[in-house]
Amino acid sequence: MTYDYKQKKIIAIIDTGIETWKALNVLGHLSVSLGSNKDEDLMGRKVLVDKIGFNHKGIARFGLIIKEGTSEKINKLVNKTKDISDVILIDFPEEMLDTRHDDELNDSIKLKNTEDFKYLGCLLYGPTKKVDELTKEFKLWS
Repeated sequence: MTYDYKQKKIIAIIDTGIETWKALNVLGHLSVSLGSNKDEDLMGRKVLVDKIGFNHKGIARFGLIIKEGTSEKINKLVNKTKDISDVILIDFPEEMLDTRHDDELNDSIKLKNTEDFKYLGCLLYGPTKKVDELTKEFKLWS
């Protein structure tokens, strides 16, 4: 299997104003969503077999970088990225933690415009140059 691991990039940006447990929850949900909404390039080998024959699930071919930013900066990024066709954008508005059921979440989400959400995080996956350009103002999570 040959590919250029620098061809694409995954960057998640998490709101600095939330507790660690929320940040990890947001990151987990963003990652699961990317796995569900992936393109054909995201995954490396489906299975990695060790010496004794145990199968380990494969991981993404491309690096996942975690950055941080304020909810306001994440909001601007989501709104700037939402119409870029070759970048997969996954956003995480606060309503995703404030609701209990998918129907309740859907009802809550459809009451607001995209620019009116408080975003706790987002994830971008796409061509490295484009993703780097969109996220250059965000610093690495610390």
